[in-house]
Amino acid sequence: MATFPTITQSGTSEWVVAGRHITNHEVFTFTLQQAPNDVGALIGDVTVFRNTGVNPNMTSYAVVLAVVDEFLTLSTGPVTGNFESTGI
Repeated sequence: MATFPTITQSGTSEWVVAGRHITNHEVFTFTLQQAPNDVGALIGDVTVFRNTGVNPNMTSYAVVLAVVDEFLTLSTGPVTGNFESTGI
């Protein structure tokens, strides 16, 4: 399991997560530390890469994180938390 640095985000962003202990079999979560009522983080469009120019000899993932309300509509309320991964 890997825990990545804490981030704060509004709207939608793509993040690249990589590390020496990430495999090509990972499950990603986003641990919420702070968020307005009825606002959460939706993880989507997860893509795995191996041996990219940015991360040579390592597995990395592009992950889209969207801040949404309880109806899964994009929200402007910021969320703070961190990605976590668990090899499966």
